[in-house]
Amino acid sequence: WINLEGNGMSSNESPIIAEFLASNPPLASLLLKGNCFDDADAALLADSLSSNTTLKVLDFDENSIKQEGRLAFLRAMFDVSSLAACASSNHTCRIKGLMPRISDLNNCLQEIYNKWGKIFGMLAFSSEDSFINMALLGGVPTSLMSLMPALLYRAHDQDKESNSEVTDLYFELTNAKRCWKHVGWKYMKHTRSLSRVYGLVRGWVVPSMNV
Repeated sequence: WINLEGNGMSSNESPIIAEFLASNPPLASLLLKGNCFDDADAALLADSLSSNTTLKVLDFDENSIKQEGRLAFLRAMFDVSSLAACASSNHTCRIKGLMPRISDLNNCLQEIYNKWGKIFGMLAFSSEDSFINMALLGGVPTSLMSLMPALLYRAHDQDKESNSEVTDLYFELTNAKRCWKHVGWKYMKHTRSLSRVYGLVRGWVVPSMNV
C-alpha cells in the first residue's frame, strides 16, 4: 500500500497518479486522504480504474470532491448503460471517504461476486412488471445460449441482504422509481433465487434451428 495523506496534492499530481493506476500496478491500497483533489481530478482518477484490477481501496476522505466527482467514481464501478458496460466496470476497488458513501460497492473479496451482484441488480430492478428484465440480455454481445448457464449458476448467490446498496445506487444512477415489485423483492429473502431462476427460464426463448 501507499500512503500519500496530507501532502497538499491537487490537479498537478492527479494525471501522474491516474497514469500510474491505469498501468495496473501490484498495489492494493492507495491513501489520498487530506489532499486538495476536486471533481475534475476525481473524473481523471475514476477513468484510470477501467484498466485497473489490482487496487482494492482508494481513500479520498477530506478532499474537495463533491457530487460530480463522486458520480464519476460511481459510474466507473457500476456503469448501468448496458449489461456489457456493467460487466466491464471496475469490480475490485472500494472508494472510501465520499458522501453519500459508495464504499459498499465492491465489498466482496472475490471480484466475481461483486460483478454478478451488479448484473443481477440491473436485471431485477430495471423492470416494473417482472423479476428479471430479459430485454436487457439483447444488448449483450454474447449469445443467449452461452450466457444463460452462467446466469442460472449465479442466481443462487444473490440472496444476501448486502445487495441492498447495489439497489439504492442503481436507482440513483438511473433516476428510476421503486414500484410494488421492488418493495416485494426486499421481503422475499430466501425465495429470491427461485424467483430469479423462474424469471430467467420463463423468458428464455430458444433460437429456432434450421435443419
